Amino acid sequence: MEKVRISAVQALMLGIASVTVTGHLLFIPVVLTHAGRDGWLSLLVALGPALLVGYVIARLAQLFPGRTLVEYTEEIFGKWIGKLVSLLFIFYFFHDTTIALRGFGEFYTSAITPRTPIVVYFSAIMIMAVYAVRSGLEVLARTNQIFLVTMIPVGLLASILTQKDKDYANFLPILEYGPEPMLMGAFTLVSLFSTFIAVGMVFPYISNGKKLKRFSVATMAILIVMFIGPMTGPTALFGAERSVGLNFPTFQILRDMKVGELQRLDLLGIMLWSMGSFSKISVFLYATSLGIAQWFRLKDYRILSVPLGALMVIVSLLNSESFIEIFRFLKDTYPYYSAFIGLLLPMILLIAARFRFHRH
Repeated sequence: MEKVRISAVQALMLGIASVTVTGHLLFIPVVLTHAGRDGWLSLLVALGPALLVGYVIARLAQLFPGRTLVEYTEEIFGKWIGKLVSLLFIFYFFHDTTIALRGFGEFYTSAITPRTPIVVYFSAIMIMAVYAVRSGLEVLARTNQIFLVTMIPVGLLASILTQKDKDYANFLPILEYGPEPMLMGAFTLVSLFSTFIAVGMVFPYISNGKKLKRFSVATMAILIVMFIGPMTGPTALFGAERSVGLNFPTFQILRDMKVGELQRLDLLGIMLWSMGSFSKISVFLYATSLGIAQWFRLKDYRILSVPLGALMVIVSLLNSESFIEIFRFLKDTYPYYSAFIGLLLPMILLIAARFRFHRH
């Protein structure tokens, strides 16, 4: 269905962008609510499962070269069960896009321009995402590559410039309320890293997959590193109690940051999350469109991008009445749902493939 090829690095950069920005924007507040000052421990505990996610998705791609997650799911489980399971993956891509879309809109309307209707932001970023998907995977990968190269220095700059104001005594005492809150924070992070499964729809179109497994595991390690600063920064700067009460703690860091006479560096955050949200929504819209096209044996996935984009905007509006409800869903329900579809199901696929086809 895709005639172009992208590099393994470009494919994995799509995964980095799609996980990082949504994680910084929506999931760090959830982890801090669970774990508080022990959020950094949650990040360390999540390292093992995150590496496992990268390994499983890459290994499946190597076992079934040239086929997407939807295609080899049907091959492993058979036509009917395979179609049912692949439909779960497609629904997951669709639903995760609506969550990212709602998070992007809530960020703008609550932190930047509260008088602007949220549907304006939904529509604007979705129009750009649809255009990117209709332009093809190569254009999407190259655009994301440019954005990511811009976003990483901004994140590093924010971490470095706030270093002098951080008080690491705020992380004491460690495990004050026992290990359970920290483990729930780790579970939330695992569910976030499980969204990396969307790259399973991209891996068949890379030019060289020989080192894919190594690159994929390394990518998950890089993602963990990219969360260290945003995860520890709010607690080190504001203290455990205040950081838990912030809707967008990493944005608040940029808003409060001053470099000499230079202020209002929150503009960097707006640029960062706008570009990152575009990448996330585009990648998952692509995965949804391609998945549905393959499920129905259509020849071109591009024709689905416009109606799917419009439907995603509508569902995002209907998702909940407030950001509080979304936060509650991400805190109480999403970890179980995402970890099941993004980690457990792929592990079952890998085990079933090895037994059924004797592929090692």
